[in-house]
Amino acid sequence: MKKIFYLLIPLAFTACQGHNHTVNKEEKTVITDTAVNEQSFISLGGEEQYVEMTGTSSKNPVLLFLHGGPGWPQTPHLRYFNADLGKSLTVVAWEQAGCGKSFMHNPDPKNLNVSQLINDAHELTLLLKKKFHQDKIYLAGFSWGSVLGLQLAEKYPEDYAAYFAISQVIDINRSITLSREWLKQEAIKKGDKKMLKQVAQLEKMDTSLCKTTLDCFFKKYEFLTEYGGAVHKKESEAAIKIAETKYEDYKNYDWIKGFMYSCSRLGDAVFATNLTHITELKIPAYFFCGRFDRSLPPIVTEEFVNRLTAPKKEMVWFEESGHELLEEEAGKFNQAVITRIARMDN
Repeated sequence: MKKIFYLLIPLAFTACQGHNHTVNKEEKTVITDTAVNEQSFISLGGEEQYVEMTGTSSKNPVLLFLHGGPGWPQTPHLRYFNADLGKSLTVVAWEQAGCGKSFMHNPDPKNLNVSQLINDAHELTLLLKKKFHQDKIYLAGFSWGSVLGLQLAEKYPEDYAAYFAISQVIDINRSITLSREWLKQEAIKKGDKKMLKQVAQLEKMDTSLCKTTLDCFFKKYEFLTEYGGAVHKKESEAAIKIAETKYEDYKNYDWIKGFMYSCSRLGDAVFATNLTHITELKIPAYFFCGRFDRSLPPIVTEEFVNRLTAPKKEMVWFEESGHELLEEEAGKFNQAVITRIARMDN
């Protein structure tokens, strides 16, 4: 999330660049080592959706990344901040229906709801397992993507080697309440009477400030950004803007339009998210939290992890980050993912 927050090519993805590789003509899947550099539209749930895959070797572990938002494609950010992941992993960036290039290609998908997105992600998972000849792949969900990710990890443990929860959503309404309380306390410290008034308006959902739950969410994120509780460092804000405008294929993308469209189609589900009923995962789970994340305060994640049963669970702290830790501390994030996967694969 920012300051708040072709042609169909089915299973035969675009050709990889590399050498010493062969292709099984019957199945059209890579069966020997090659670099991976593929951008294509794939039919998932009957909708053509954009998938981008990058990596130095098709034999590396596969990481499926679920972006935030909703309707906020992470692909330019992954290219700009997290390209080093591709040296050790095959990184798969999927742009959900109603988001990014999927949205530009099809601005009115027939089915767009949480259950369908989970089904689409699992369908893609099965395609990736077959394509790369792997029994299991790795799963990462960032912010909104973590809503899908946690449920996928619980429902389909046979398909995933581990789950990386990045700025995990647990109970959105409790997080919103804690965010407002933090804003109030910071405004008191600063003697910021204007902010105090605005927070009071948020609490009452005063229509003179914001007319809908989504409008109020936007406003709260703006206030958090002003106080360094969303993106923690100003230089990180500037770098994120560069990433979102750097690449030709995203220069005409309307980020706010995509976000608003996805939120409107998903409706109340976005602000009704409560995953506290999940108490067990059958795969390792790593919860990455920015120490200064006031959008999704880490205390909610900590309480969840303390109750969670899993073969392995770990809280991984990013001490100089807010909500956007994979961009604010990109080097640390990339290494944290790579080293944990390397341990599990050895």
